Amino acid sequence: MAEERDAVPADAEREWDAIDIDDIGGFDVAGIGEPFDEDLWLDGLARKVGMGHLSDALPGSVPPSYLYALVTIGVLELVLGAYSYAIGEPVIYLQNPFFLLQPIGLLAAVYGSRSLRRRYHEVTVEMRIRNRTDDPERLTSVIPSWLPWTVFLSVVAVNYVRLFALGGPVAVYQDANLAAVIGWTVANPVWASIATQFFTVYVAVTLIAPRRLRDSDVGVDFLDPEGLGGLRPIGELVKHAYYYVVAGLVAIGLVLYGPAIVGIEWERTTATNLIFTTVWLSSVATVGYAVFTLHQFMRDEKRRELHRLRAIEERLVEDRWGVGFQRASSEKQGVLEEVRRRMERVSATQEYPATFSIWSQLLLSIVIPKAVQLVVARI
Repeated sequence: MAEERDAVPADAEREWDAIDIDDIGGFDVAGIGEPFDEDLWLDGLARKVGMGHLSDALPGSVPPSYLYALVTIGVLELVLGAYSYAIGEPVIYLQNPFFLLQPIGLLAAVYGSRSLRRRYHEVTVEMRIRNRTDDPERLTSVIPSWLPWTVFLSVVAVNYVRLFALGGPVAVYQDANLAAVIGWTVANPVWASIATQFFTVYVAVTLIAPRRLRDSDVGVDFLDPEGLGGLRPIGELVKHAYYYVVAGLVAIGLVLYGPAIVGIEWERTTATNLIFTTVWLSSVATVGYAVFTLHQFMRDEKRRELHRLRAIEERLVEDRWGVGFQRASSEKQGVLEEVRRRMERVSATQEYPATFSIWSQLLLSIVIPKAVQLVVARI
């Protein structure tokens, strides 16, 4: 019976009354903030090209992906820049100083990938996922192993299709120079591997994790003192992940449209504008999906719990649909009051995004990249 399950024995109440609240203890948050030392996909790829040995030889704990990015970006940029200068070709950074944002952005993408994955690990610890579901691995290991390889190989395939559409490496060398060939055959796949890592982590955080959470048996924590159902950590992570995308879009916008600020002619086509807008809209769609999924999940869980509590209430009260519906027998009155307190607590739980601050931060982040593009493009 519901009233028997929800009732608290008098002896137990007296026992708890005798305990000092500070002696009870709480959730051990030792796992939060600890270094996340699992290899990501790019770390595995970096180990295949020898960065694992270098990582192990260095003091401290330097992920192989960091070394991979530093070495490949540094070597390629030096080689391509020196070669262009040696043969009298214009150096890209002198043509467009904003192009310096490309290597900086690639390094930031490697850092951002590990930062987001580490923070997601901390989110699962803080939300106590392993204690709240029968299948925690679906939420703790959120990046499918096939996803990075599928994305990377698809991007590389498109790159080489475009290369051979231009006539292949020999034709590119004849029409341009060796730097262009290295760019198509080496640099682009390297940049693609770095972008793939960030893309898959971002997709996991904003698309896969919210959907798996919604479809899981984790439920909503209605005892959350913040009144957010215990979902604040993942909501904050979605917002944080989108900040990286905003920074990346602003950097791309400055590379494409920034030269006009310093009076440098730089070709901008309709296709460039279309691609930028498409990427921006896609990013908006991802964060919109995450927010909507979390909101829908909380709304459905609240309704389900309120319906359950209402059914219990109806069994406890006398003459539920009459004028005396609030009366209950004396032995049930305490249980009825507890049920109604729980209903109030559930009703008070806010659905993400719950505050003006969260809404304003998200909306501002969405507007900034497009605003930068429109403003700079008109200069």
